[in-house]
Amino acid sequence: MAEPEIVMQLPGMYFPMPWRTHRKVDLLEKQGLGFMERHGLCQGPGRRERVANTRSALFFAGNCPEADVERLQMAVDWTYLMFVFDDFVCDEEAPEDAFSFLDLAVRIIRTLESPTASLLPPDNPFTGPVIDLAERLHSLATPTQRRRLVDAHLSWYLGVAWERAARRRQLTPTLNDYLYTRLLYVAGFPTIAWFQVSQPDDIPDTQINSPAVHALTEMAGMVAALDDDLFSYGKELWHASRHPPTTGPLLNLVDLYQSYDPCSREEAQRSVVALRDRILARFTEVRDLLLPGAAPPLRRYLSDLTCLIRGNYEWGIGAGRYTNPDGRHPGAVKVTGTVTDRPSALGPPEDIPCIGWWWQDMPGLD
Repeated sequence: MAEPEIVMQLPGMYFPMPWRTHRKVDLLEKQGLGFMERHGLCQGPGRRERVANTRSALFFAGNCPEADVERLQMAVDWTYLMFVFDDFVCDEEAPEDAFSFLDLAVRIIRTLESPTASLLPPDNPFTGPVIDLAERLHSLATPTQRRRLVDAHLSWYLGVAWERAARRRQLTPTLNDYLYTRLLYVAGFPTIAWFQVSQPDDIPDTQINSPAVHALTEMAGMVAALDDDLFSYGKELWHASRHPPTTGPLLNLVDLYQSYDPCSREEAQRSVVALRDRILARFTEVRDLLLPGAAPPLRRYLSDLTCLIRGNYEWGIGAGRYTNPDGRHPGAVKVTGTVTDRPSALGPPEDIPCIGWWWQDMPGLD
């Protein structure tokens, strides 16, 4: 039987910034795939193609176009590895029991803190590459950068634990609940923590933890998360057609909008785009207020957050991860979209209080 093709035509999406990529993207890809091959994660039918199709080097080359190559290579290698981790430990191919994920997660966190902790099982496929990354991290990153990266993993794994439990219960979360937990399990915080590792200078705590910078960090992560919901919806529909849930919507904002206010898929997509446009417009406003007084490390960080938003789109709109849902059906899903220079909506959303503080007055923005 021929595989059905799911076509996802996305509404025009607001991007006030150009797409930039690191000039060493080809080298980053070559070395990243070499890292995965050395650790045996490209073995098996179609496995190398599936790893390559994540386009992890392009993803981080678009996030940190000015980064130090050796430091950025760690982030690229981590991304290749974590997409495999996501598939086989967190997502559709993961074991059902909660303990298997949590047990591996806490061991990875401690290994990032201490590469010689000897907590990862010798026969686990993630042991070698995680220790490799942890050793390089301790060689190149500052203690502050390492601490922030580890803490970001804690947030991510907490979110994944919620996601796994929610999927098992076939939960229909409120929009407010969904958006906050999505911000956690999308892996945005560890991704953004690598931005700091990719540069040699620390950003002081007083700056990185200020309300305005924290808001910008969350806003950039949320825009990327909502865009990922748009990219991945076709993939989720494809999996659901083969393993349909007995009750409840898919854990995706497009499906949740259709669940709470019955509407077409196209109308739900426009609602998601309107929300992410509101957030991106506020991100641009707050960033532009901060930039004039920002020291070079913070200025570079704000630049990388900006690049993440456009880079994530350019990466995701054509990633095989979304168009080849299980690595064995290339072209099963088609995703297309357009870019616009005007937001479709402005101002804070009235029904999502968990992110409403982004539009409030913040110290330092006078």
